Amino acid sequence: MIEYSVTDKLCILRLNAPPFNVLTSELFEALTAAVGRANADQDTAAILIMGNETHFSAGADVNIFRTLTTPEGAAEISRIFQGALAVVEQSSKPVLAALAGAVMGCALELAAACRLRVCTPGTTFTMPEVKLGLNPGAGGTQRLPRLIDAEAALRMLLTAESIDSQQALELGLVDAITDNNDLITAARQLLAARPDPPRTCDRTDRISEATANRAAFDWAEQVIAATRPEDVAPRKILHAVRTGIEQSFEAGLKAEQDVVIDCMNSPATRNRIYLFFATRKTAKVDDVGDARPSEVKTAAVVGMGSMGAGIAHALLMAGVPVTVVDKDPTMLEKGKGHIAKSLEKRVAGGKMTTARAEHMLAMLSTSTELGDIAAADIVIEAVFEDAALKQSVFAAIEDVCSPHTIIASNTSTLSLDLLAEKMTQPDRFIGLHFFNPAHAMPLVEVIHRLSTPVGTIAAALSFAKRLRKTPVLVRNRTGFLVNRIFIPYLKEAFYLLEEGATPRAIDAAMTDFGMPMGPLALIDMAGLDVLVLTDAVMRKAFPQHGPLSEIVTTLVEQGHLGQKTGAGLYTYNKGDYTAHDRAETAAIIDAVQKKKGLSPRKIDKTEAADRLALRMVNEAFWAMDERIARQPSDVDVATVLGIGFPDFRGGVLKYAEDLGAETARTRLEALADRFGPRFRPPRD
Repeated sequence: MIEYSVTDKLCILRLNAPPFNVLTSELFEALTAAVGRANADQDTAAILIMGNETHFSAGADVNIFRTLTTPEGAAEISRIFQGALAVVEQSSKPVLAALAGAVMGCALELAAACRLRVCTPGTTFTMPEVKLGLNPGAGGTQRLPRLIDAEAALRMLLTAESIDSQQALELGLVDAITDNNDLITAARQLLAARPDPPRTCDRTDRISEATANRAAFDWAEQVIAATRPEDVAPRKILHAVRTGIEQSFEAGLKAEQDVVIDCMNSPATRNRIYLFFATRKTAKVDDVGDARPSEVKTAAVVGMGSMGAGIAHALLMAGVPVTVVDKDPTMLEKGKGHIAKSLEKRVAGGKMTTARAEHMLAMLSTSTELGDIAAADIVIEAVFEDAALKQSVFAAIEDVCSPHTIIASNTSTLSLDLLAEKMTQPDRFIGLHFFNPAHAMPLVEVIHRLSTPVGTIAAALSFAKRLRKTPVLVRNRTGFLVNRIFIPYLKEAFYLLEEGATPRAIDAAMTDFGMPMGPLALIDMAGLDVLVLTDAVMRKAFPQHGPLSEIVTTLVEQGHLGQKTGAGLYTYNKGDYTAHDRAETAAIIDAVQKKKGLSPRKIDKTEAADRLALRMVNEAFWAMDERIARQPSDVDVATVLGIGFPDFRGGVLKYAEDLGAETARTRLEALADRFGPRFRPPRD
């Protein structure tokens, strides 16, 4: 696990735990033994810890969490890791770190325990633990402030934002950047210039100004005040940092161990860890494990609407050359312009070089002729959600493309069996449902029919992963998985309106619950006409869902579709998407209530959130009962990534599990008795 060599008084300890040099208790044991050996070696004057020229370490082995049975176990891991880094830090001979690649979490904590650090120009640095609801446990809360000051450290610890090598140099996180990626030579030169560097734990120069420390703590308090109350990690991180600065390094390390227990006791942390592992296994499908997916070198998209342009953008971001076909040249130019503008923003924000943006755009071809996609390995249809139109597109694709070309539909609701009815080779047909905006949203539903060959499924899963998306495999059924759960949720919001709840109260109930937007603000953004069209398809397959509220159909008939028309449930000023209350909406609601003979009643946030959340839970139960999804964790990943269900609740089914299965079913039965069969859960 550690390669040991000595050349010209420099002992090189090379991490060798392929493929990612993840840091485990075993690796740290080997590392501390190697440091001890180097300290006893008379031919050694200094020690250099490194990986290779492109990669240092991926950080701590996350699989540690699979073996933990108690929060106290996590604290013990923290103590072990802290002890290992103390050996590195207290070495009688100076220890340097040579860094490359993405240096994250515990890998950065290891680097911080060294006395000097050198990196390649492309190295990035991140402390991502807070995203899982955790605090760094190997001394990161103590050493980072001593290297880069309290505010800079808290920014890294509380935001999980990455910094590049130049920022790291300016902050003092690294001491040198090598121009030619020769890390060993750069380390020697750095050591020659600074032969007796101080230990990080002994440094106080960056944390000696009380005024600066107070300002850093005040900034952190503002960040914490804006976080969800379920997120305990930010406050625990601040506590550990503050303890180390105001008391001592040793007291800070002890606080770090203690707050690990607090974080691991948090349901939000446990749910985020659950989701982390659930996300990693969505593409691991036993049935296709031995299938060798065909290689996709070139791709095509048919349709340059917002979804088609977004899918093309996602392909370009993954380095896949793409040809987009649309019969309307104006749409082609508009879509290409949107992609170019998005890339320009990334360049302006420092997230991409100009050269890379230009290279990506050069991989994009547009055409009005379908024959220009004949050589594509995969063709993704992204035209209007109309079955007859899509069927005609698939027939045309089959006419011009190779028999081996994979044909995928981006349909969000239509049954693949219906769409494949007129295909001559339906075995190569599959659903790839991207979410809007397709280049940014991480989820792709990979939809298969009962007759879809495993090779086609394997190719689709592999392709989605190549696009850096999280694929969730689902069985063909109208609405698939995400819309199967999402559309009833939106419809329930309108039922609540009919019964007396206000739009603001409904939206506030769900943002309080943890959703990024309320359901009514969200459908205003997506378009009320989209809900009408989607529900028309869904209702045929699921009549028990009930009709769509006349509030929606009335707004659409009046041409008030949401943000794109300046008014929907809310009203919007031109160029400003701030939602304002709309008197006309209240009048429509009142008219619908009178027509249905409903007397408005007071509905509090608890009832609203309960009905909306449990409406999603019930559809998730039915989806599992019908085997639409392979496993409950896939449903959870899909609802978090595709719907925005709060990650601290773990997803729709994890939320039900935390409520208690019997409790959830009992509450659903009660709601069904009161409001109708849309709440009736499947039988056990």
